[in-house]
Amino acid sequence: MADTDATTNTGQNTAAPLSPRTRIARLILIYHFILIGVSCVFYILRGFDFEEFTSLMGVLAPITALYGGAVFRFLGRSITEPNLAAQNGSPINSLVKWLVHGHFIIVMTLITIKALAPNVLNFQDMTMFLTLVESALGVYMGNIILALFEGKAEK
Repeated sequence: MADTDATTNTGQNTAAPLSPRTRIARLILIYHFILIGVSCVFYILRGFDFEEFTSLMGVLAPITALYGGAVFRFLGRSITEPNLAAQNGSPINSLVKWLVHGHFIIVMTLITIKALAPNVLNFQDMTMFLTLVESALGVYMGNIILALFEGKAEK
């Protein structure tokens, strides 16, 4: 009986594992939508007033649109160009993972501290630190996004 269960279970797991590019694309999109969602929740809970919330969305939305645009462009092209997904089979290393996770954690921490402990971090300081983080890490994240999701020119 145990042998039949083992063969049945292995037969069901025929889906190919996600490529590193697809995994990092999902992480980038999920993290940025989480940031926007958590910011909305904090606004509803009165962690931000209306002016602060619109300013925060003015910082988060363009960055999300930039990263999301590159990712969606890649995903769209991978549907029409199946060999695109096979390019750069494993471009993800520990530094790239660290940057993606670290970027999300830093931005989420800044937003959370401002919303939950406004005496510790006021809105002007939060936006200054967000700008600093986005400027510093944004250059590296932009290069990562280009390297991961731009197709190689065919020769």
